[in-house]
Amino acid sequence: MTPTAEPRAKPSALHWLVGGAAVFILLAGLQTVSHIVTPFLLAAFLAIISAPPLAWMQRRGVPGIVSILLLFLLVGLAFFLLFLALQGAVESLATQAPAYQAKLAGWLDQIRSLLAARGAPPGLLPDRIPLPQTSTITGTATEIATGLGQFTASTLLVLLAFMFLLLEERTLAEKLEAAFPGRRRARVRTRRFLRSVYRYLLIKTGASVLTGLLVGAGLSALGIDFAILWGIVAGLLNFIPTIGSFIAAIPALLVTVVSGTPLDLLLVGSLYLVVNLSIGSILEPRLLGRTLGLSPVIVLISLLVWGWVFGPIGMLLAVPLTMIAKLALDSSPQTRWAGILLSDRVRRLPIDRETPSGRHGE
Repeated sequence: MTPTAEPRAKPSALHWLVGGAAVFILLAGLQTVSHIVTPFLLAAFLAIISAPPLAWMQRRGVPGIVSILLLFLLVGLAFFLLFLALQGAVESLATQAPAYQAKLAGWLDQIRSLLAARGAPPGLLPDRIPLPQTSTITGTATEIATGLGQFTASTLLVLLAFMFLLLEERTLAEKLEAAFPGRRRARVRTRRFLRSVYRYLLIKTGASVLTGLLVGAGLSALGIDFAILWGIVAGLLNFIPTIGSFIAAIPALLVTVVSGTPLDLLLVGSLYLVVNLSIGSILEPRLLGRTLGLSPVIVLISLLVWGWVFGPIGMLLAVPLTMIAKLALDSSPQTRWAGILLSDRVRRLPIDRETPSGRHGE
């Protein structure tokens, strides 16, 4: 007679306290070595995004080394063009900063004269707008441009790690077989989790690139200054749901207020609204599925936590990192409750059936 499985003890408050302390120690350790972990983290995301194209090329008969070299060259070229565009935009911003400050100062003088003509007290408006000095803006922009150039040189480590991870990708299936012999369900869950991660990051990256291209092209057609820069910002911040789109629109709208007309301001606002609604509210939910959303509170917490751990890059990767954690939690019945708590809506997930002995059925 098969003995029945003993009921598992419920975790006590001490278990939760120890678990929370372990998580905090782990995050603090990652923050300490963030300068080492960040390049490999970027390389891992690039490798995950490139895994489906790599598999597609190999199914078409392209040799493994050739397909990896093609992806390496393509990603390297994308990095080069991205940093080149950012450096040019920042240098252009440094050049035009004095003109923007002069225009804002002129507006302030006109408003002050208008109010004085209507009998307003002279001290109603400040003597000048509390903006940084022109030399400060120019120096900061120059430092950013120089830093981008130096960071471009450090991307060699990211690209090398990216290539080695792609080489590792080819033997991942065999390693799963060797790591979980006789445990078919564990292998199935692992493959299901990896497929979900591949799909999410590939679709999210494609949507972000499309957002950046549409915003950049639209702003260029409208004649808005630094259109390429605002397109890159829109693409990067698209990884942050909801609030990322609003934050990305602010600098372009401010530049339009200073250098454009009220019609230009209306057109720029409409451009951001149409692009973000069509991609963020229609295209992405249709491709990803509505069950992959994160709670707004979780999004905010993830921005704070990963930003504290990895800095600005951590804030950009905060939502993808949290989404990967959520997919991992969803892949196991024991942790599925945590995945539901991270979700943006109440949902019921399928529960794996268990045999009477308490073991999962194969």
